[in-house]
Amino acid sequence: MGEPGPGVGGGGESSGGLLSRTYSRRLVVIIGVALAVGLTARWAAKPKGFGRAGHYRGDAPAEEAVRAPRHQGQQVCAPCHDAEFQKHEKDVHLSVECEDCHGAGDVHVAARRAKAPAAEGRMFRQLAQANCLACHRRLVARPALFPTVDVGAHFKLVGVRDPATTCQSCHSPHEPLFLDRKVSQARIHPLIHPCTDCHRDASVAQRPRPEGHVVTFQCRDCHADVVADFATKPHKALDCRACHPFRKDSEFSGRIFKNASPQFCLMCHRDAAFKERGRMPLIKSLEEHRKDMGGDDAKRCVDCHLTEKIHAARAGAAKVIVGGGK
Repeated sequence: MGEPGPGVGGGGESSGGLLSRTYSRRLVVIIGVALAVGLTARWAAKPKGFGRAGHYRGDAPAEEAVRAPRHQGQQVCAPCHDAEFQKHEKDVHLSVECEDCHGAGDVHVAARRAKAPAAEGRMFRQLAQANCLACHRRLVARPALFPTVDVGAHFKLVGVRDPATTCQSCHSPHEPLFLDRKVSQARIHPLIHPCTDCHRDASVAQRPRPEGHVVTFQCRDCHADVVADFATKPHKALDCRACHPFRKDSEFSGRIFKNASPQFCLMCHRDAAFKERGRMPLIKSLEEHRKDMGGDDAKRCVDCHLTEKIHAARAGAAKVIVGGGK
């Protein structure tokens, strides 16, 4: 019998081994070429001075020191727009910079300082729904205590028939809730925990809390009498915080408002072309309404309508029941 050929039980290398070594060499070559190309591209794209003083361009600090800032800050806006600034400082948008809504102010400020024509450097003013909804659209990811809306549901609730109605038709951007006192003067209040923070079913708020439930704080715990009376009144579809805005200050407390400003009530009850007729009582003018009712210019809406339309005046705090209260 003849000697076994290469790769057939003898000392020769099999065809499979040769193929494997060939592919391995090719893979090493490909990886080496890719690495060389990557390092070359990194070297070519690396900015001059990068790494000299940290993980950034060495010339960046000097360049930024002489670059004019685009955003000016609300203190620059205040001297020329004092009326808007004063409203802004007392309402819930006080932590929102002017340029968050109006855009960068560098061109505008430069034009005004140069006494350029009014058309030059004009700021963005008219806000579409999308601008407000960038912060206030209702999303699952947003905390329940932050004011958010589902536009369709909100418009249905307040009787707006035109879906294109802008938010500022009712809410002034500089004082969106028409607060009757500064935020810093509002009462410190324990943190409210809406049931929907943990439960998707909104109706769970009306059910008795089971024994051993985690400690939370809700309106009914201290104001059971007021909450019960409110459930019998025309405004019962509203959440308490619709008329008693809450501004969270910390993980434990915030500021709550007993807002009695007539402008606040008129956000819903002012007659306008975009409102549905018959949905709710509407008035054309607060001044005319006051005159019709006796001419007292100091009268607020709640002075006449609180106990009849909203809820009973609070006689005293109810006993706090936490954990197993109904």
